[in-house]
Amino acid sequence: MQLLRLELKGFKSFADKTIVKFSPGMTAIVGPNGSGKSNITDAMRWVLGESNVRQLRGQKAEDIIFAGTEKRRPMSTAEVTLVFDNSDKRLHPDLAEVALTRRIYRSGESEFYINKKACRLKDIQALLADTGLGRDSMAIIGQNRVDAILNSKPEERRLIFEEVAGIARFKMNKEESLRRMGQTDRNMERVADLMANLEEQIGPLQEKATKTETHGKLSQRKRLYDGALAFHDFKVADRLFTKQENEKIALEQEDIEIQTELAKVASSEQRLKLHNDEQQLALRTAEEAVAQAQREEERLQGETNLVEEQLRSATKEVQELQYRLHEMEATIAGDGQKVLVHEKLVADSEIELAKQVELVTQTERDYELARTQLQATQAAFQAVQKEAASRHEEQLNLVGQVEKHRSELLRVEDELQSARHLVQTLTKEVAEVATEEETALTKVSQLELSKAEQEAIRTAQQTTLSELRRSRQALEKACQMAHREDQRLEGRLQVLSQWTEQHEGYTEGTRNALQANEGWRSELHGAIGDLFAVEPKFVTALDIALGGSINHVVASTSRAAADCIAYLKRTQGGRVTFLPLETVKGQPLQTPALAESGVLGRAVDCITFEETYRGIFTYLLGRTLVVDTMDRAIALQKKYKQQLRIVTLGGEQFQPGGSLSGGVTKRRKASVMARKEELSTLMTQRQALQSQLAINQRNLQEQEGQIEALLATMDEQKDSWDELHTLLLTTRTLCQAASERKQRKEHLLADNIVKVSDLEELHKALSQDLAQQEASLESLQGQQGAHSEGTVTLEQLERHQKAQEQANMAWNEARLQYEQSRQQQLFRQNQIAEWKASIEANTLKMEPLQMQLTRQIELANITLPQQLASLRDSCVVQTAKAKVLQKERQDLYELHNTQKQDLENLASQRSALDIRQKRIQQRLLQMEGQLAKYEMNSNQAIAKLGELGFTKEEAQDIHLDGAVADWRLEQGHLQSQIEALGPINPEAVVEYEEALKKQKFYEEQRSDLELAKQQLESVIAEIDKAMSTQLSEVLEIVGDRFQTVFSQLFSGGTAQIVLTDAEHILTSGIDFYIQPPGKKRQQLTLLSGGERALTVIALLFSFLDYRPAPFCVLDEVDAALDEANVERFGSYLQRLGADTQFIVVSHRKRTMEAALVLQGVTMVERGVSRLLTVAFDDIEEDM
Repeated sequence: MQLLRLELKGFKSFADKTIVKFSPGMTAIVGPNGSGKSNITDAMRWVLGESNVRQLRGQKAEDIIFAGTEKRRPMSTAEVTLVFDNSDKRLHPDLAEVALTRRIYRSGESEFYINKKACRLKDIQALLADTGLGRDSMAIIGQNRVDAILNSKPEERRLIFEEVAGIARFKMNKEESLRRMGQTDRNMERVADLMANLEEQIGPLQEKATKTETHGKLSQRKRLYDGALAFHDFKVADRLFTKQENEKIALEQEDIEIQTELAKVASSEQRLKLHNDEQQLALRTAEEAVAQAQREEERLQGETNLVEEQLRSATKEVQELQYRLHEMEATIAGDGQKVLVHEKLVADSEIELAKQVELVTQTERDYELARTQLQATQAAFQAVQKEAASRHEEQLNLVGQVEKHRSELLRVEDELQSARHLVQTLTKEVAEVATEEETALTKVSQLELSKAEQEAIRTAQQTTLSELRRSRQALEKACQMAHREDQRLEGRLQVLSQWTEQHEGYTEGTRNALQANEGWRSELHGAIGDLFAVEPKFVTALDIALGGSINHVVASTSRAAADCIAYLKRTQGGRVTFLPLETVKGQPLQTPALAESGVLGRAVDCITFEETYRGIFTYLLGRTLVVDTMDRAIALQKKYKQQLRIVTLGGEQFQPGGSLSGGVTKRRKASVMARKEELSTLMTQRQALQSQLAINQRNLQEQEGQIEALLATMDEQKDSWDELHTLLLTTRTLCQAASERKQRKEHLLADNIVKVSDLEELHKALSQDLAQQEASLESLQGQQGAHSEGTVTLEQLERHQKAQEQANMAWNEARLQYEQSRQQQLFRQNQIAEWKASIEANTLKMEPLQMQLTRQIELANITLPQQLASLRDSCVVQTAKAKVLQKERQDLYELHNTQKQDLENLASQRSALDIRQKRIQQRLLQMEGQLAKYEMNSNQAIAKLGELGFTKEEAQDIHLDGAVADWRLEQGHLQSQIEALGPINPEAVVEYEEALKKQKFYEEQRSDLELAKQQLESVIAEIDKAMSTQLSEVLEIVGDRFQTVFSQLFSGGTAQIVLTDAEHILTSGIDFYIQPPGKKRQQLTLLSGGERALTVIALLFSFLDYRPAPFCVLDEVDAALDEANVERFGSYLQRLGADTQFIVVSHRKRTMEAALVLQGVTMVERGVSRLLTVAFDDIEEDM
């Protein structure tokens, strides 16, 4: 048998599922402080049955469940599984592996499994018995156990040795025997008290029995006189009843005649009422017709006024529409005229533009020709005037600059004109884009408002959905809890029902009788406790009142009871008291005490049962009173001279003669009354629980439906929301684009405005520079007029230059005129387009207006005048109709008053007949009273005969001497004799016999208790002897092994276990005398810290040798050892590892070196432990 692996999930810091595998030999579990190493040891201890959370370093059960971190939520369960290799079949003969699992929920509920099959904790403990494993075994040794031995007193150390010796069960048996012996002593005292009390009652009971017999004889004689007088009373009452009944018949006949007259009057009255109802209906119809006619007249008048108003409104609207149409026609005509004029201008401008294009082309050719001639002339001039180049250089530069300035000036003029036109165009476009942006912004605002409304709806729906889900979760949890509670109640009910079927709680004789399979069993109705029901508040009182009678068995006949008694004798099945239905007939107590305050009634009246058993329960409970409190019971006993048997709701019992009993009775859980009460309570609780469960399930279904409906609605609205969101994004994009276009155009407009200003300044500066350069050129030409050599060539050059300038000017002027004409043409075309659009828009607007005008003209001239004339005619007709209806209504009023007077006359006649009938009925009621009185007297006489046990025939046969008056005197005399005897107890004879039986029973009980006490004393002595023997054996074996292990760990020396009181081993303390190598012999407390720790480790290994386990877990037991002792400790573990599987939790290097496998525990994530495994054999193979 070997430990294979440990599986953890949700246990302390192991949030994720972690598997710790163990190999043969020694495995070390290492890791930094706080990483969760010791949690592995706690997990093993917990799954092996540890139930004390403090031993697992916690305060409450939920502390061992992963509590969560900043990044992880807390878990709801913790689960640990230990898996063993069972190839040696030590745990189970049919399983190769055995897995023990323990799971706990935050509610504190635990579950246990063996190979994934649910079981109980005791099943796991039973499985581990005799294996050396378990909650208190030496398989798991922690630092706390080492500290406990080091710091404990000698007497406390003995408890550790007792635990190793396994004598805890002996101590438990001894404690149980001592407890039972104490209970036996108390029972003997109780029996003695009962016997003393019983001896006091036997004398008074004997006297009461004698008085009861005398009372019975007098009562029997008085019964004859009571029967004769009751029969006499019956005959008198019967004669009076017959006479009164004849008179009643005559009055009933007269009453029938009056009823006939009343029926005739009622018929006439009914007929008149029908006519009157018809008249009233006709009158109401007439009134409604008059009212309807008046309403119709008012309606027609209102409609007439409405039509007149509509006619006025229609006439006014016709005038307004005609005016609007006239204005639109004038606007269209004006715009059309403008279009014609401007289209002609555009056509003329097209011809002019064509001419200007030809002119521009011709002037450009002329300019090119002049420029070519000028270049040729300049070349010739330069060739001839090389010598005068220096003089002409300045002139030529001036000419070039002038030409350049002139070209630049023309370019600037063109750019200035284009820039000015572009500024006008951009200004218009900026205004259009601003309007477009404003429209888009308005639409965005509307869409954002709609989106906000939908988001608010979605948020509210999400909130509702979250609330519904939380409510559903709560209902699901409530249903789960209710299911578990229902299963628990069902299990308990099954147990209680099984106990009921097996007749648990009854005496041995009662159980054997009811479980017998004999022919007479069908004549046994059951035990008393099974034949009645009682309310919870009376349970204690009835339990005390019945006492041992609850075990009595009801039989049909005495023969069946006798057969059962013979069966019990034959089978040695115990004793039973039988109550045959044919013989047991109790008489209920008749006493004025029943009317006293606080008296709840006879005990028999506080229960429910089948009528068949009334005689039985009257016999048992009919003479016992139930009172609410003990004080009232004491007062009643004083008032009625201690003659009543009383039981209180609190369980106090008062007996005739003055004795009373009370106190606390610890009822057994299996007692009949307790079981019946618990059954009733559990059934009520389960019904309420199932009702609540059904309600919760209905609510859960409703909420599921609400959630589904809400999700469907949200899905539908999501499509709408997505569409709205898309539209909003699109509109925002359009708005942003419009804004960007507006900004670009505004920037472009600002740039062009600046450009226009710059160009105007540049044009002005260029004009000034050109004027200065031309003046300079003219001055230079004047200075060179004296040079005759160059006169001809210079003139030619000037002529060609002038020709070029003229050609250039003509070309620029042609281009400027063309551009101006083209811009003017574009402007006219735009105006024409705008006017045409205006004409088209106004034309479209006119069509619905003309249709509306047509409809209004038809309405004002034809429809409304016709309606008005018709309504006025209808008003005249309706007024005449209303007058006719009013006349008819007046005639109906007069007829109705006549019929009303006839009805009043019939009512007077009916009232007189009613008075006569009431008088007769009153007389009949009086007769009924008399008849009831006579019948009651007769019935009372019959009942009296029944109570006395006589029939009418038997009473008629009674013959007594003397007259009826003599009978009454004798009856009174007998009653006086009976009263002189005083209150008697009808059960006194039976109670006296029962008291004698009880006295004998108590003597037998006392003998049995004395014998039981002697047997318990003998058992305790044997237990002490067994514990002493086993503890001595442990001290001897562990002492020898302790010496051996100590020498191995210390490489020599001696160690001895010593009793502080050798004569009393079970109370003696235990001490240690140690002699390390090279030192003197001394007590454990005088050694150094490392020596003390290593000595205790040697002792623990000795314990482990005595009670070997499949594996051993050592949790940081080497923490207090120095390096030398740690090395010895590791070497010793290596030697033992060949035969025993060791799991060592440690952070000492030497201990780690001795291990074959290292299991590293780390916390990569804060608060969550992870595992890393390293096998040294694998490392060596790799190397």
